[in-house]
Amino acid sequence: HGAYQAGAIALTLSRDWSDMTRMLPTPHPAGMHMLTVNGPLLDRLYAMTLEPGEAMFPPRDRTTPRVAFRADMTDSELVEFVIDSFAQTFEAPESQALRPQNIGAAAGVRFDIATRTQDGLLFSGTALVARNNGKFNGLIFLAPTEHYYAELLPDAESILGSARLT
Repeated sequence: HGAYQAGAIALTLSRDWSDMTRMLPTPHPAGMHMLTVNGPLLDRLYAMTLEPGEAMFPPRDRTTPRVAFRADMTDSELVEFVIDSFAQTFEAPESQALRPQNIGAAAGVRFDIATRTQDGLLFSGTALVARNNGKFNGLIFLAPTEHYYAELLPDAESILGSARLT
């Protein structure tokens, strides 16, 4: 609860969240953090600052291409980067309802996510991403569509609204 720094992103947490960054797949970018209220299988909030060439997640297998951030990505490409990154760990992720929203003073894009696990559990999410100083900055909230997403969405909205780049 309170102030939290994730890479270049300063947040205000409206309730207690547990920092589960150590549970991220290895290797993971130094600027990537994962927070949860009920455990990472039930809800997760990713907060990250990535350098050019860094990937959010390792490839699913050796034949899958690595999805890496480029500093010259357009807003649409930033959304595709997030969706392609989540395709490494989820099935058929899709972006919906793209709209402009700043992270502090940095112009960004907000969008919703629909996906599912390999076992068919539906997940919903919302994301806010922006480029700043050649880096990717993102906040992504994901939770099972049934119950957990709606339960924690007001908290996630508050956190996304509080985000500032430092």
